[in-house]
Amino acid sequence: MPGLPPSLSQSLPVLAPPGPGEAWACLDLPDGTRIEGRGPFQASALPPDEGTAFYINDFTLSSPGPWHIPRRLGRPGAPPPARGLEATWQDADRRAFEAVFNEAMLGIRQRRLLKVVPASNAAARLASDPAPALHALLHPSRTVGKGYAAAWSDGRGGFATITPEVLFHLSGNRLVTMALAGTADAQHEADLRQGPKLAREHEIVVDELHRRLAGLGKVTLTAREIVPLGTVRHLRTTLTVDLPAAPAGQALNDLIHLLHPTPALGISPRTPETLEQLLTWRGRCAVPAFFGAPCGAVWPGGAVFLVAIRGLFWEEKAIHLPAGCGLVAGSMFENEWAELELKRNWIRHAFELDAIHA
Repeated sequence: MPGLPPSLSQSLPVLAPPGPGEAWACLDLPDGTRIEGRGPFQASALPPDEGTAFYINDFTLSSPGPWHIPRRLGRPGAPPPARGLEATWQDADRRAFEAVFNEAMLGIRQRRLLKVVPASNAAARLASDPAPALHALLHPSRTVGKGYAAAWSDGRGGFATITPEVLFHLSGNRLVTMALAGTADAQHEADLRQGPKLAREHEIVVDELHRRLAGLGKVTLTAREIVPLGTVRHLRTTLTVDLPAAPAGQALNDLIHLLHPTPALGISPRTPETLEQLLTWRGRCAVPAFFGAPCGAVWPGGAVFLVAIRGLFWEEKAIHLPAGCGLVAGSMFENEWAELELKRNWIRHAFELDAIHA
């Protein structure tokens, strides 16, 4: 699995936790290494030719300068004391999501769409900046076995995620990505092996990723597997392609645009019109702009990009807990709503939320 060169990872200094209002970032790499950055960050339209930079963008990839070069790069120190987040949460708007569900399913029945991933959002107000508490809760000792952790804060807002999904990672010219689609709780794991709806949802993602990668080189696929993450189970297929050369500069940006959003988080078929419809549905359900967006890092010889799901997204004192679900032919509203609640409960547990519902 790719990671920082040993000469670099072993020399990284231990960084103190970020202070109030300080810009910071952290990211887990597939080899188990975690890197952290401290601001102020230098924003750039392209990744640097040398050195390490973090990639932060919204779901629409609208940022003119998504690459952020840290003032300091390091690794986490000893686990700080956990600091809980106390908030009064408002439940997600069931009516708004049901209206979106019905419209999306109409598009599927009319065969204009194969798959759609709408989302809903629960929100809360906080008494203080959540960044220090989230940084403590994301310490590797607390996220081990839960997924890949990543976070970004510009001092006023940001996100913190423990995601199961890697958009892609690079080691030299080898690109590895995954189709991660199909979700069940631990008690219904058998549905992932036998359920036709979940298998269809997964295969749509596999087929679309294979189609996008085929123009880059020969694609190899692993057998489908079940990935356990606490109380949640996912279907995963890994896809690999050897590129003609290691991508750099604009070529790296082009790869992100090629793969994001995958049908696991987006819409199929993916056209300007269907993407605009998906954004409209996200807006009606008050889904934050960073949800489902790629976040990552690049260093000499490698790069990794995660998908910002299963997390918390905030702007000053407003915080959001979004979740999405994949709709295909045969999807039923109550089942999809239950999947959203399964994912939200997983996040609440992972982030040790002291949630008091209004």
